[in-house]
Amino acid sequence: MKASTYQSSLDDKLLGTVETLRVILEHRKIMSECIKEMDRLAVNYITDYAIFQRVKTYTQHVKSDTRRRIRIAFSTANLLQSHIVMDADNGQGENRLYFQESVLAVVRLCDVSLFKKLTDVQLKTHLQIFNQAHQQMLSGQYNFNPFDDDFSEFIDNLFMHIGSLMSDIRQNVVKMQSISKELEALTSSSVKGDIASEQYIQAKQTWLNEIVKLYERHILPVLLFLNPDTSYQDFDGLHSILTKIKDVLYAHNQDAIANNLQSYSLSFLNYYQPIEATANAVNRFIHKERDSIKRFNAIEYFYQHTLIPELNNTQSDNLNKKLMGNAAIVQPNFSPYIKAFARPIGYAFNNSPDYYKNLFNELEARTRDIFQLHDLESVFAKASSNPTAMQRMHRHQQLIKVLGSITLRETDDLLNMLHLRLKDAFSAYELYDLISCIRYYKSKDPACRLITTNLFARVEHAQQQYKYRKIRCATAPQIALQKELGNE
Repeated sequence: MKASTYQSSLDDKLLGTVETLRVILEHRKIMSECIKEMDRLAVNYITDYAIFQRVKTYTQHVKSDTRRRIRIAFSTANLLQSHIVMDADNGQGENRLYFQESVLAVVRLCDVSLFKKLTDVQLKTHLQIFNQAHQQMLSGQYNFNPFDDDFSEFIDNLFMHIGSLMSDIRQNVVKMQSISKELEALTSSSVKGDIASEQYIQAKQTWLNEIVKLYERHILPVLLFLNPDTSYQDFDGLHSILTKIKDVLYAHNQDAIANNLQSYSLSFLNYYQPIEATANAVNRFIHKERDSIKRFNAIEYFYQHTLIPELNNTQSDNLNKKLMGNAAIVQPNFSPYIKAFARPIGYAFNNSPDYYKNLFNELEARTRDIFQLHDLESVFAKASSNPTAMQRMHRHQQLIKVLGSITLRETDDLLNMLHLRLKDAFSAYELYDLISCIRYYKSKDPACRLITTNLFARVEHAQQQYKYRKIRCATAPQIALQKELGNE
């Protein structure tokens, strides 16, 4: 069916404005695609044939009555009769439809991706309006009487422009905050499918250029516009001109209007931080992707011009070239500048018998010693008022009494084991207490021998790191067995 036939068959049954708007919003995907095409072509019209194609595609899988209702609503006659379209132009060889801006604005509100991005030219246009308003206020044109019709209309028009700018800024903040999803979609779409390296690089470079254009044409101008320190060559910046207008209103005793203007100024300032965070994130993404393309190009060039020729030489009839040479493979020129990422080494003991044996030995030893650890409190109770040397002597004597009842288990790091026990037992623990314990155990029981190894470890105490030599604790039967094995 041609568009003209489709149009004539629907002229007899048209819908009202409210019903047409209801259909457009209920099936807003049609209008959303039309707006996207208008934005892509940078025009303010859409042809009736383009609408017909989208309606035809959209209504392929809907019920017959819904299909007819949608076709009637989007017919040119119905759009003109319901004032959804403000004008239709047939002078360019095609029927161009110019929609009402209010209708387009309502559809844009329903889809974040349709929010219009502010450009530097649009922002400077708003600033020119505010600067002209300030000059009119200083020229004596208005008497600042709230009951004067000219002054009231001037203030209403001023706040209408401020509110429009606030709405555009708010929509751009929402648009920029959702840009991470767009970047993720672009990244995933560029690597999907089995494509050649040249096509991959070309596709990646294309959408990277789009991101750079978005960053330079839309994000940076808005960020510069909202910066309170920004000033332009021909006129004042946003915060500067709003402050001047506010001061003029205060000077003429219009405090209520000036306070409202001050609240708008603070609202503009609040939008600076989220846009700045988005700009920083996009900037980092751009630099990262540019480096990624450079590394990919270097690797691809080396693969095509070095590895492939070397491989082809090994597949020839010359039996002397069975292996690939390593002259240009071991140390290529670009490889030292490619950042390497080491894989993390996981710690997993799984079902290690040694781990469980060590764990249960520690639990058993701590269980036997738990009834004696409360005696550590007496170490400090009897030596709290003595000088330093006397205090250490009493601490040593009391600590020896407690250590006499604590069981010592086999371990490869006696210092660390004692350090953990003493640190958990009382809060006033010092490192010389650990030295006292080692000296005590060295002279206490001949059945338990301490062996100093050549392995070093570190221990943390009072936010300081101490390096020590490991001391292994082994029972007498184990020592004798090790000697026998050594003799054999």
